[in-house]
Amino acid sequence: MSMGSTSDGLGENNWAKSIVLVSGPALVTLVPMAAAPAMPAMAAHFAHGTDGALFAQLVMTVPAVALILCAPLAGIVAEIVGRRLVMMVGLLSFVLAGTAVLFLDSPTALIVSRLLLGAAGGAIQTCCLSLVGDYPTGGHRERLLGFMVAASSATAMVALMAGGHLVDRAGWRTPFALYAFGVPFLLMAPFCIKAHKHIATSEHNIFSPFRTMWPIYLLASALTIGMFMPSIQGPFLLQEQGVGSAEVQGTVTAACALVAALAAASFGFIGRFLGSRGVLMLTTVCFGVGALGMSLAHGAFLIGCASAVMGIGAGLVEATCATMIMSRAPLSMRSRATGLLLSAIFLGQFLNPWVVGPIRVLCGIDKAFMVVGILFLCLAGMILMGRTFWGPWRGERAVRA
Repeated sequence: MSMGSTSDGLGENNWAKSIVLVSGPALVTLVPMAAAPAMPAMAAHFAHGTDGALFAQLVMTVPAVALILCAPLAGIVAEIVGRRLVMMVGLLSFVLAGTAVLFLDSPTALIVSRLLLGAAGGAIQTCCLSLVGDYPTGGHRERLLGFMVAASSATAMVALMAGGHLVDRAGWRTPFALYAFGVPFLLMAPFCIKAHKHIATSEHNIFSPFRTMWPIYLLASALTIGMFMPSIQGPFLLQEQGVGSAEVQGTVTAACALVAALAAASFGFIGRFLGSRGVLMLTTVCFGVGALGMSLAHGAFLIGCASAVMGIGAGLVEATCATMIMSRAPLSMRSRATGLLLSAIFLGQFLNPWVVGPIRVLCGIDKAFMVVGILFLCLAGMILMGRTFWGPWRGERAVRA
């Protein structure tokens, strides 16, 4: 894709706009991933009188609550006042709320700052996905979606590795300084994203797209539970096997993000070659095989290899679901439709500790990975038989690259 091309009519600063759109979701990836390497140390810090592990997982995932609620609202506000203004407010709030953890001592204040961060992330990513919908389909839009997910996965990998290093050297708070990377894009966005007039529509019902596209949203939530297994549950699996270094845990978990970046960058080709059904099959099989591998593996290297298998599916989830949504949502509700997709994705992230946690308590963390792996292989079998989730997009390819 030529970032500097203006043939699509999207403006003279199309290359800069593309950079901001690709970087927006990458910043949102920092919302959970900057906190991930700090979880074991944070759990020990807050272990007095409470379940430290659960609190640490909530600190990582509670922004998803705000994002779930605010992403569709951000879509409606963007339709009324314009996407540039919503984007700017989101970026400013992201930097302020993200770095605030460096100075907070109260657990309550920490949770509040994380909720504000989630709301900011919802505004940023809703606007980015909606603006990508302005690009022409048939390859251009799909490649940009792939680059967005690839940048997000690469950011996750760097955040996990750098965050682990910072935790080992300077304590659990230091990875939260990574949110300051939003400043350059906050300064760049006003000059490359044009002010958009509000979109005329007869209604601003948040849930209008849900009536016709709910199977895609439901599938997105289920896939995201699997996508976050390496980053949310992986550090505890490694700790159970005696791998206590946050830097090593972050590096092992980053194997998933590295492969996800490569898979996402290849999304245009993979989607064209396999089609929607094939991409969904590949995703669920990789989640199933990878989770089973992590449950049976011993040692950081083998767990990292199994995590990398899960990364193949992780790199395809968001781009596949976003392509399905954009191909169905009319312009008048595109911002709302993408906002609901983000809600579905982050709902899966938030549900991960609550779905996996009881299994971990009853059977152990290794058995929890085994159960998740078996469930995803069953889902792959259902998709293969065409009996689950497939009807609304039967026969349609996810990508026309």
